[in-house]
Amino acid sequence: MRLTTPKNNKGEIHYSLIPAFWNKGYATEAALAILKHGFETLNLHRIEAGVATQNLNSIKLLEKVGMTQEGMHRKILQIRWEWVDNYSYAILEED
Repeated sequence: MRLTTPKNNKGEIHYSLIPAFWNKGYATEAALAILKHGFETLNLHRIEAGVATQNLNSIKLLEKVGMTQEGMHRKILQIRWEWVDNYSYAILEED
């Protein structure tokens, strides 16, 4: 998790999982633990995540852990030498 300044009181999660471990619940378990730590221990107000629009598994994961899609950034993320669109997700402490 990357944290911003204390004034903004938010964090951003990033994750990457080796394909052999996909669809086993590990990423969901890790994301839930990170969110819990962010809100309960670090007292964050908001936690954000970004995901490539074609990454359906990550989109499902972010929605499964309670994050809400807030918008899209055009051609902001470079994957395999190609610029791709990215959805913005977030969850607030009161969610």
